Amino acid sequence: MFVMQKRCLLNAFLVVVSLLAATSFAAEKVMSQASGLRGITRSMVRSGMPDGPTTGGPASVEFAIVPMQGDRPEYQNAIFVKSDQQGRYEVALPPGRYWLGPRGKALDPTNYRPTSVMFSEEVVVVREGNFSDVDLMEMGYAP
Repeated sequence: MFVMQKRCLLNAFLVVVSLLAATSFAAEKVMSQASGLRGITRSMVRSGMPDGPTTGGPASVEFAIVPMQGDRPEYQNAIFVKSDQQGRYEVALPPGRYWLGPRGKALDPTNYRPTSVMFSEEVVVVREGNFSDVDLMEMGYAP
């Protein structure tokens, strides 16, 4: 009886170790295939005076990431991202093409009118297993 219990415990232990190894391998594979975007957002203000200074730097900025269908952004599928106080952001995304731009344009592309602060717009490609570095900037113009 004691030998049988020992054998059952050994089998149970081997099953648990096998499951842990398989789970660890699967998690490692998923992590190595992660993809998306990361970068720094900056907020700059250009002087309205000739030869005036441009000020600003990394800043928390909210923007939109929109998947592309052919050459058109699918604004109805937009996600909104806000970088941290140092301007850093990182977003996991499936591979594909994406439009990055102002939140307001993604919310209402037909009636969107830029304000005194312009946000850079870009189309970027996310590749499987890779985080693409994309820095973004909003530029304001002082009177």
